Order: sequence, then structure tokens, then C-alpha cells
Amino acid sequence: MSLLQRGAMGAAAILIAVGMTAPAASAARTDGVLVQHDDGRITVEHRTAVSGVTGFAQRTTRRSGVRFAEPNHRYAAAAAPTDPLFTEQWSLADDTVMGAGPAWDQTVGGDVTVAVIDSGVDASHPDLAQNIWTNPSEIPGNGIDDDANGFVDDTSGWNFVANSPNAGDDNGHGTHVAGILGAKGGNGIGVAGVAWNVKIMPIKVLDASAIGSASTLALGIRYAVANGAKIINLSVSGPGYSRAFEEAVQLASDSGVLVVGAAGNDGRSVDEAPVYPAAFQAPLMLAVSATAPGGGLSPVSNYGAGHVEIAAPGQDIVSTATGGGYERRTGTSMATPHVAGGLVLLAAARPDLGPAGWREALLSTARRGLPVATGSLNLSGALQRALGVSYKSTLKPRGASLKRTACALRKAKALSSATRKRNRGELFLRAAKCTSSVGGASLGL
Repeated sequence: MSLLQRGAMGAAAILIAVGMTAPAASAARTDGVLVQHDDGRITVEHRTAVSGVTGFAQRTTRRSGVRFAEPNHRYAAAAAPTDPLFTEQWSLADDTVMGAGPAWDQTVGGDVTVAVIDSGVDASHPDLAQNIWTNPSEIPGNGIDDDANGFVDDTSGWNFVANSPNAGDDNGHGTHVAGILGAKGGNGIGVAGVAWNVKIMPIKVLDASAIGSASTLALGIRYAVANGAKIINLSVSGPGYSRAFEEAVQLASDSGVLVVGAAGNDGRSVDEAPVYPAAFQAPLMLAVSATAPGGGLSPVSNYGAGHVEIAAPGQDIVSTATGGGYERRTGTSMATPHVAGGLVLLAAARPDLGPAGWREALLSTARRGLPVATGSLNLSGALQRALGVSYKSTLKPRGASLKRTACALRKAKALSSATRKRNRGELFLRAAKCTSSVGGASLGL
């Protein structure tokens, strides 16, 4: 029996004992007052004011027939990855980077569908197979459009490059992105995704060279919306504006679907040199910059407080590769699925908040200090906010962050005028000479 299995069984026993019912209660410190009666019975009594639990327990203890009463403390399953490459996943293994460990103590995901609109996904990869979305209304291989959605035999997504139901990956980019977002965690294989449990909808819009067009992207987004995706991951970027592309993103937003897009890898401000989809302004659109170990921006990453909402780890990221293997890649393409995976955790923990609530929890808790609208992704803080609890964050300040960010910005061609006026932007520009370097990693889109 694996560590994860043992933890899950322990959590189930605790849930039976304390009678957990409320969606947000999994992270609350107490659930009323546990009353141990003289005859061996255990009951739970509730009071609306959490601050009064201890006093109420003390008063209850004095009742006739009560052996003792105490706050009914809650306990979370201590989700611990058993994946052999987990220690090489710097963005997740170190709780001071994004707070992944404390976040996983609250949830490891759930039945949330995320469309990975990319070069396809190797759906047979051992670390992804369990988390691939299946169209429940389509009968595979019968040559009939069973669900009348306009696509025949689309049992696991669609290929808009070849116009076929085979959304496999002939480049590797989409498979790498999918693993960051949702590789099965705790299964003793390879790596762990940000969301261990998720439904990944493969939509192929990029060819074998990882190049796509506005038409394939727009069609892919519309397919994702029509077939139930709650979140769309767009690890793509390009300078050409397309009305069809923008209208598809706006359609997703209007339909309550969050769109997470890459900021691009030109090392410059999106505010001054727009790239898409990052520069689109749909309400549920989030553009993502890439950070490096140490907390600063990756030198390749675009930025810009006017268009880029948040930053996440994107340099030297280990994830799934086609053919069942694993590889490292660098780019805002790798940062984007970290954010999409974080949204999955929020959606699983608090489905009642809806997309706007998940977005707000993510952005309002980001750690400041980067040239983006909010800051760097803070998974534990976002879960705390969504669940309405407060406990000491494991995230710690990183003294090298300003200097490392300065390195990235000095390599960039320009800073937006808005960022120049910020005090922290001026600090970046005045920082000491850059000493870090990025070696030989392949770059994502």
C-alpha cells in the first residue's frame, strides 16, 4: 500500500468520525464541539461563533453524563508525492516556492475539465493516462457523431490540424504542458502535476513544429467551450492580432471559462510590444510570465503590469515527454500550466466560488515584487483565501529575488513606462551586475 493510499484511508476514517459536510470545512480548524458521553457515545454539537468553541466545550464538560468535551479539530490528509522525479521539480518540491505542499493538504484536484490547446497530448503516457478527459456522449470508433456536436468519434478531444479525432502529440510541447498541469501525483511514477486529479481535454492546434494559426486556435477554443471545459490552457504566443482569435477568447470568458495564456518569450514588455493571447482583455483571461529558481523572472520571459496578471515557475521545468519519458523545458509555456493547475485546485476545493472567485483568490494572494499586475503564484495562499481560513504561510522571502529579477530585466530590450515609474522597477534597474545565467534548456512557445 502506497503512502498516498494510507493517507487517503486515514482521511476517510477522520471524516466519518467528525462528520465533515460543508464544502469549505476541509480546511477549517474545528467543526463544533466533540462530546464524549459516559456511555461511550460521541456526538458533535455546533455553534456559529468559532471564537466561542473553547468556552462552550468547557461548559459542556460540566454536564451530567458527559465524560469530556473538546473542540472538534479537523485533520487533513497529508498528501505526499511518491513520484521518483518529484525532488527534481523545484517549483513543487520546495514549499517556499509556491506552497504546493500546504495546498495539497487541502486538495489535490478533482473532476475539473481543462482543455490543453496545444500540439496534442500523449494520452497513453503512464503519468497522464488516468487524467485524460473522455467524452461521455461519444461511442468510440463507430463513425457516428453520437453527441451531435459536429465531430465524429471525438472520444478524447480533437485534432484541428488534421481534422481528425486523433489528438496525439507529434511535437512534445503539449505533453510537457499537460504533465505540469496534471500528471498523476502519488502514483510512484515520474513526476507530479500541480493538480493530481483533473480531466485533461487534448485539443491539437499546433503542428509537428509547434506552429499553429488563428483559425486552429479559434476553433480549438470554441470546441473546448462547447464540450464542457472549465479552464483553457493556451501555452502559445505570437505578435499577430486576430479578431477571430480574440472573439474566441471573449466567447470563453463570456461562457464562464477561464483562459490562461503564455506571456511570450521575447524578454520584453507586452505593454509596449503586444503579443497574443496575452494582450487580450477578456475578463476571465490571465496572462502568465515565467520565473526562475530564486524567485525572479526568467531572462526569456515577457512581462508588463498592464497586460500580464501573474508569474509562475517556467525555467528548467521537468515534465512528461512523448513516448512515456520525461524532459526539461523552459518558457512561459511552462509557467502557464502551473497557473491553470492552481485554478483546478481552487475549483475542486470551492466549486461554489465560480471562475471569477477562483481568479480573484489566485491574483489577490500572489507575492508582490515582479513587473506583472500582481506577483508570483502562491498556491497555499490562494487556497487559504478560497477556504476562508488563516494559518501561517510556508512561503518565505527570498533575498536574491530583486537581484535575479534585475538580471532578467537588464537582458530585456525595454520596460514599460508604467513599470519605470514604480519604485520596485527603479530598484530592478539599479541592481548590481547580473551573475546568473541560463544554460542550454529548450524554450517553450
